[in-house]
Amino acid sequence: MIDWNILIDEADIASVLPAAYAHYRRPIKRALTVFLEGLSAAQQQAVLQDQAMLPPTATVFERVGRLVRSCPALHKLGQTLARDRRLLPELRMQLQRLESLPPSIPLNVIGGILTRELGPLDRLGVTLDFPVLAEASVAVVVPFRANGRNEGVFKILKPGIEERLEHELGLLERVGTCLDEECEALGVLRLDYRDTAAGLVARLRHEVRLDIEQRHLAAAGSTYASDPRILIPALFPFCTPRVTAMERVHGVKVTDHRFDSDRERRACAELLVGSLIARPVLSVGDAALFHGDPHAGNLLFTRDRRLAILDWSLATTLDEKRRVAVVQLALGAVTLDAARVAEAFVVLSEPGTVHLPTVMPIIVAALEQLRKIGLPGLLWLIDLLDGAVQVGVRFDATMLLLRKMLLMLEGVIADLGANRTCIDTVLLGDFFASIAIEWPYRWLVPPNNRAFATRLSNVDLANLMMRLPETAIRYWLGRASRW
Repeated sequence: MIDWNILIDEADIASVLPAAYAHYRRPIKRALTVFLEGLSAAQQQAVLQDQAMLPPTATVFERVGRLVRSCPALHKLGQTLARDRRLLPELRMQLQRLESLPPSIPLNVIGGILTRELGPLDRLGVTLDFPVLAEASVAVVVPFRANGRNEGVFKILKPGIEERLEHELGLLERVGTCLDEECEALGVLRLDYRDTAAGLVARLRHEVRLDIEQRHLAAAGSTYASDPRILIPALFPFCTPRVTAMERVHGVKVTDHRFDSDRERRACAELLVGSLIARPVLSVGDAALFHGDPHAGNLLFTRDRRLAILDWSLATTLDEKRRVAVVQLALGAVTLDAARVAEAFVVLSEPGTVHLPTVMPIIVAALEQLRKIGLPGLLWLIDLLDGAVQVGVRFDATMLLLRKMLLMLEGVIADLGANRTCIDTVLLGDFFASIAIEWPYRWLVPPNNRAFATRLSNVDLANLMMRLPETAIRYWLGRASRW
């Protein structure tokens, strides 16, 4: 039996954490120990062998990168954190390598999987185009030609990945339970770590559901069909639950593309925000489709200067009720109305988890911050939700995935050279453009009707206009207190 408690050094963990998070070294060590001890003996030995392959001079950052690569669940979490600006640059560099890895699956194994899933490829008019393009956390990507002309790629699940990922996701839930039981001894906040982990695990299970991804791809193709700047790979007819056949995209990661000017880089960042956030938020349909995994490996800048959005396995939809609640929360923030923000929290959270005496101080403090800095932005909203979580509010898997998606996208945008305000500038511009488009139709609907892209009724707008003078004075007083 391997004693991971001895092998994992707290000082090494502290060395890869920013100073502000160094006090989390103990819970991180405990979490890693619980996770690794839960792996099978063969998997534990494989992890050690991976570490042994590194030279003695390897840095702690390199060893963390190799460890994360060894386990599909950790690989996925590593991709999520790869562009998080709160992490040290050396660690981010190692995690960013997880966005696209060289293949490790033998070609004969890949050919065998395709034959079992699709039958003889020549009957489909398909010829494989080696070498393999890339390997991800759960799948490998192989190029092909259909009928000698059309270029495509197969996304193929790795052998045995479903069972392995399921086991590792179960270990993440066990880690959450452990932190819940020992948070005081470990010096971490008392949160519902198990429930949070369970919500994320439920979404991560979709990673190996290629049939679900295929449905998301088809829906995304329809959603973005009218935008010539966006490319969603088209599906070929020969797909199975373990193999997705889709159009091949020629391009590079947006963060690796050599733009001609800062203006072009900013335009690309604005396109990312507009397509991945503003479009679904301001869609007219009842359910908005969000891409749930926008790391740089899934965002390519193509040869014809389009943005290709790949890998829709973790996509999620935000229903009408939540979209209205998000808008109401934003209205409450703009008008500095704490009660309105609290009402939105009740809709966005799991039943019974909003305890007003503990939540209201968090809301009031966040609104006080707005009085000094100005209008609320999307990242201000994330900070507010994080504060609510720390006092016991629980959000479901959809909201957690959206938070993860926004943080990942913020990191990609920062690596493009744009700052945080880019997100809010684009959203605000698109929001006012949508109001202008809606305006003629507002005369034709009942006052409380919210069937608009902005999810604002005429009553909402009237209330906002009536409160503008009072709100302006409160903002002015907040700014004056800084002088």
